[in-house]
Parts: sequence; structure tokens; C-alpha cells
Amino acid sequence: MIRLLLLLLPLPALAEPAGASVPSLGSWLLSSLLVIGLIVLLGVLLKKTRLSQALNGGQMKVVATLPLGVKEKLMVVRVGEQQFLLGVTPQQVSFLSRLEMPLDETQPFAQQLGQLMKKDEKA
Repeated sequence: MIRLLLLLLPLPALAEPAGASVPSLGSWLLSSLLVIGLIVLLGVLLKKTRLSQALNGGQMKVVATLPLGVKEKLMVVRVGEQQFLLGVTPQQVSFLSRLEMPLDETQPFAQQLGQLMKKDEKA
């Protein structure tokens, strides 16, 4: 018990030297801003690289997007092996159609959409 109490006593040999200074407010603020900036930078990089989607297994993927207005757009989303055409506005997401023939992800979406619409007009 006495040994435990001796361990709790401050020992002058372990104390900081008399010349040591406490970090200034400026260095503390700079260090904090640096850490916050690093966190924000890593978040932006994670969002840009879409690493989070790759970690999810890639079950859902936005194949193509076509803006229709300032905040409205058409999107083709691949879920598994199927592709769906969605209408997206700030208020809602609407299911429009399931695509029978999947879109080629290498061609521009507007060009493929035009081809699909021409096929529908002929039918």
C-alpha cells in the first residue's frame, strides 16, 4: 500500500525542465486547423474517387445522367444485371422504365436515348 502511495507522489526528477514553455495559443490553433483541413481533404478525395461505392461491392451504379433542367435529370441506374431509367427532381425520384436492352456504358447517353426513342416511334 505504501509503495502505491509513493508512486502517486510527484517526483522532481520526472518534472519538466524549468526552461520548457507551454505551447502558445497560435501554435495550438495552427495545429488544430491543419488537422481539420486534413480531415476535409480526405473526405473530398474519398468522394471524388468513389472508393466508398467500390467498398459496397458495386451492386448499384449510375450508368448515365442527362440533365433536363437546372435541377431535373434522367438517370440510368444499374442494379445487378438490370438497368432502370429514373427521373430525378429535388422533390422526388420517379421510376420511368426498366430497360430491356442495357445501355453501352462507353457511348454517350444522349445518343443512345435518341436511338431508343426512334425505335419506339417506329413501333
